[in-house]
Amino acid sequence: MPEYVITGKQFNEGDPVTINLGYNTSFKEEFQGFVTQCDLGMPLEVTCEGYSWLLRRNNINRFWGSVSVEELLVAAVEGINPDYTITVQCDVEMQLTNIRINDESGFDVISNLAKYTDNCLTCFFIQPNVLWCGFVYTPFAKGNYVLPDQVISYKLGYNCIKDNNLKVRLTENDPVEVKYFKKLANGTKISATSDVYNNAASNHTKIINHAGEQTSLQDMANEKAYRLNYSGYEGDLTAFLQPYASPGNEAYITDSRYPERNGNYLIESTEVNFGINGARRILEIGPLSGFANQK
Repeated sequence: MPEYVITGKQFNEGDPVTINLGYNTSFKEEFQGFVTQCDLGMPLEVTCEGYSWLLRRNNINRFWGSVSVEELLVAAVEGINPDYTITVQCDVEMQLTNIRINDESGFDVISNLAKYTDNCLTCFFIQPNVLWCGFVYTPFAKGNYVLPDQVISYKLGYNCIKDNNLKVRLTENDPVEVKYFKKLANGTKISATSDVYNNAASNHTKIINHAGEQTSLQDMANEKAYRLNYSGYEGDLTAFLQPYASPGNEAYITDSRYPERNGNYLIESTEVNFGINGARRILEIGPLSGFANQK
């Protein structure tokens, strides 16, 4: 007797998933994660999420009078399914104060870092189970690379299918100065002003309640100034499946139209689509390495 199987019922929420893609039996791992839902229509659609799915199910209730960014990240990943582990790689030594987590997920805790630091800290998975956190624009502005150094070359108009979402950002003639303030528990006020650009045309001023010390304010002020004064490409481009690229890699982009923008860019995220028409890789582009040295 033939056995009838309903394909959609072969998948359950939380099932681990590994996807390998390639050509001519030469495959490379593209994704590790978990099933989140199944659409039982025709064709069957299975939705998956990476290791952030584990973080969304890790409930946290804690208060810290003072905590380092690394300690906060470790708390966010503690308590996940013991069959899986997330490694934290934190490249900043920064203290935060008065952090209260009321019935929030580990994913929320990590997302809140942007709120605590005025979007100065960047946090993303550089490998399926390796969570990286640190400053991005400060080292890239100076031409320093803080992540595993693998460079993938892209020539716009050749091995890229679409670059219409890749825009050139020009801010050289409108420098922004950043000023951060904080009031300590004893009533003392501390402040920091970015010192990486001169002759500012405008200011970005904000009270940072959770910064732990003067050095944190100064580091964040400079990181924010680099972000606001960034010149180079931003956005995303669509390429073929190969060459392979992952978040944290560098994309060496060349463009005959804007040769002054040629250089190494951080790949902040990737999205891969595949089907009967082939496979495409969408790259979200971060800052240009050494952009501050070009001024």
